[in-house]
Amino acid sequence: MADNTKRNPLAADTEPTDDELGDVMREARDLAMLRKGQSDSWMRSMLVQAVADARARDTVVVHDAA
Repeated sequence: MADNTKRNPLAADTEPTDDELGDVMREARDLAMLRKGQSDSWMRSMLVQAVADARARDTVVVHDAA
């Protein structure tokens, strides 16, 4: 029994189609990969800065007042 009424994707009792689910999952994946790339880039820059700070501290010569 085919229902020829227009499908309302916002209706509470409407199940998403496989294509709709696929689109949502692709968008979620793409956004997650973008955010992961941004996070990885930020972490790399923080690591570079931490290493530079540590090396700068190691080269500071402390003179005793004795």
